[in-house]
Amino acid sequence: MSSKQKKGKVEKKEDAPKAPKAKVVRPSGAAPEAKVTSRHGVGEISRLGRGFSMGELAGASLSPRLASDWGVRLDVRRRSVIQGNVDALRGWGGHANRTARAEGRVKELEEDLEKVGREMKKEAVKVEKEVVKVEKEVKGEAAKAEKAVKRRSAKPKAKKSES
Repeated sequence: MSSKQKKGKVEKKEDAPKAPKAKVVRPSGAAPEAKVTSRHGVGEISRLGRGFSMGELAGASLSPRLASDWGVRLDVRRRSVIQGNVDALRGWGGHANRTARAEGRVKELEEDLEKVGREMKKEAVKVEKEVVKVEKEVKGEAAKAEKAVKRRSAKPKAKKSES
């Protein structure tokens, strides 16, 4: 008998707390209608379709789930990708989708920037302390060098005796 089973009952796993989902803003206005072209006789006719194809959603950077939540009609049988439909989806829903993602990303970047700023301040303090230490060492070495020069110049040179 495994540790998860007790007398014919299975213990339920406790779900880990989930992070809150980013709020997705629905675009304003009605969802655009998909247009398809079909050949009749000599020319092509453009008409309204049942919905957008998966390729058109991918071209507009929308997930099928998000598009469905927003009320965009999908036609999973269609395989064609019409650039006008992709442009219509981008114009209608692309801004809202990017805005919701961008807000979350901006918040992350601001937090990272603050963290880097704090680390830079700490490093600046360390560097300043090191500069003061090096300046003291340099002043000490300069003072020693000056004393040595004074000692050498202060000693009278022995005069050569005239013979």
